[in-house]
Amino acid sequence: MVPIFIGSVSRFSGKNLIGLGLGMRFQQAGLKVGYFKPIGMAPRKIGDTTTDVDAEFFAEALSLTEPLEQICPVTLTREFMREALGGQATDVKQKIRDAYNKVSADKDVLIIGGIGNLHNGLFVDAPQIDFIRDIGAKAIILDNFEISHDSLDGFLWAKDTLADNLAGVIFNRVSTRTVDFLNQYAVPFLEKKGVRTLGIIPKDPILGAAPVRDLSEILHADVLCCDDQLDELVEHVTIGAMNVESALRHFRMVHNKAVITGGDRSDIQLAALETSTRCLILTGELYPNDLIVGRAQQAKVPILVVRHATADTVERCEHIMGRLSLRNEKKLNRALEIIDTQMDLKGFGEMVGLKL
Repeated sequence: MVPIFIGSVSRFSGKNLIGLGLGMRFQQAGLKVGYFKPIGMAPRKIGDTTTDVDAEFFAEALSLTEPLEQICPVTLTREFMREALGGQATDVKQKIRDAYNKVSADKDVLIIGGIGNLHNGLFVDAPQIDFIRDIGAKAIILDNFEISHDSLDGFLWAKDTLADNLAGVIFNRVSTRTVDFLNQYAVPFLEKKGVRTLGIIPKDPILGAAPVRDLSEILHADVLCCDDQLDELVEHVTIGAMNVESALRHFRMVHNKAVITGGDRSDIQLAALETSTRCLILTGELYPNDLIVGRAQQAKVPILVVRHATADTVERCEHIMGRLSLRNEKKLNRALEIIDTQMDLKGFGEMVGLKL
């Protein structure tokens, strides 16, 4: 059995993209694949079980049959944190190892989802780095590429820390103009340091998008119409606070967008509905008139009414746009395309002794 740990230099670097892509491709190759999340940071209650949202997602996506409490044995709920800080969580490392032994028992490969940096878990005497070493996992470390030295420092630190447990690194969400620079300079530099680059994944508008449904949920919005369009993807968020002429010019240049404006700005709302708009988000709990609702229904554009002020609404939307969620069929299909074209799957498989 081959355990593959997916970690990162910084948060929200696309670990699920790589983990799920590998898992599905291994399944298609006829291998028995499992998923394990030693410590979950996003608690979710399902019946009487508290689990992690990623554990739930991977269990469904990979059709896993293990109980969720085995797939993710430790979840950082408030109750757990109180116990841990009070010195009562003394068996975390053993709990993780026992669950790992059960989940990995009949598998050919186990995808392991990491959190934060490699020392996360130290506060309960269960740092991820120890777990990787204990089970002999092969680790893939990612980073969102923004500043070259941050990524390089992070990857070199991972090499020093993981040694032979590091299988390779991936630059994620790279701007098109930077790809050649990485291939020409960064990849050879890392290779000389003993670090293999497994992929350079460009920024992708679909992967960077958020379903209207996700925006609606995080904003606790009242959906007035077109709830059958909530799975459409929003690639950009824009504010309608200017005069209508300026707004129309701006809206025409931005495609697949969510427009945030006040419920009393019918002129801005109509301008948005004349362009490529995925949803209208009306702030201040102000509802639109019937003309706007009728036009939105014709254009198949959901209207979300929220009680938050505009600035708060923008901040909440930007937060979710910054996270990569694959819980959408269009995004999932695109993620698999990118894994196939931008990652050295065959080379990685050969490295860890798995056929792809």
